[in-house]
Amino acid sequence: PNVPSLVWMPNPIQHVASAAKRAGSHASSKIQKAVSAAKEQGYFEPICTDRHLSVRHYTFDVFQYCGDIVHIIALILCLAVILRDSGTTGISFKTHVMFFIVFTARFSNVFFCDQSIYLVIYKVLLWSATLKIVMLLWIFGASQDDKDTVSLSAAIFIIVVMTLVFGVYSLEDHGLVVEILWIFSTYLESITMLPQYIYCYRDAENKCPIVSAYVFAMGGYQMVFGISWGHHFFFRPYDLDVSSMISGFLGIVFFCDYLSFRLKGVSMLVQICISVDDTIKEAEEAAWSLVAGQSVQGMDGVAPETVGRPTAEIEMTAAPGVEYHSRSV
Repeated sequence: PNVPSLVWMPNPIQHVASAAKRAGSHASSKIQKAVSAAKEQGYFEPICTDRHLSVRHYTFDVFQYCGDIVHIIALILCLAVILRDSGTTGISFKTHVMFFIVFTARFSNVFFCDQSIYLVIYKVLLWSATLKIVMLLWIFGASQDDKDTVSLSAAIFIIVVMTLVFGVYSLEDHGLVVEILWIFSTYLESITMLPQYIYCYRDAENKCPIVSAYVFAMGGYQMVFGISWGHHFFFRPYDLDVSSMISGFLGIVFFCDYLSFRLKGVSMLVQICISVDDTIKEAEEAAWSLVAGQSVQGMDGVAPETVGRPTAEIEMTAAPGVEYHSRSV
């Protein structure tokens, strides 16, 4: 008897996967050709300067390598803190989220510009290590830490305004988007350690050596960056960059204040930082409550005459049937 031949029928899933692979390969090829053509026409030349290619706009090798080495040491210490038995206490999750935003915005030119293999490896290492730290902190619950109180949305909003107001841009600049991202990342980097410092101010009793070493290293690399711009200011005024100089100056101020707080127990900024942080947090919570159509927590039924008075005094005067008399000694 005649046996019917078996006809092979492709698996629908394999067919879709194969089609997606061909489409992705075709799109990738088109993008590579478009980028190559743009490079040949010099389209990316404005963003392929030494300033844009650098990690933090270093132009003096000693500062560059010292800062890079100290930053890598800080990341290793951060991982050691995260993976210890006692958990992530002492590490600001928001600081590393801000660092991840900084590096994502700044390293976009790695796709468009030819640069040294050292820079490419260092940028990939820095970006991927920061991403891993953010993920580990989130997995271990650091995003819910009560001492990590800085408002990310408020900080980023302020930096966006600074970037748009103080940046000098030209619509004829082919690298306009990368230029905006670069200046944004530089201003944001100036306050990336602020959530960590405020965390330490609120957690003054934490004397863990490895946490202190991590904070010293993270602040130390920003100190090196600031010293680099001090070198520019005194010896190379023709090569000053305003956004980088402001970032370096703030990095030095915040780190020196933290050192004073940790070593001498004296801080000029601790009360200001915590007060501003609390005010922004309260304003943000009130704004979200109003947007949600809810009354601001703690303000319902509050008598006007009690606003601004100490809680103990309010409770004493509010207690029914109880009289308080002063007693002379």
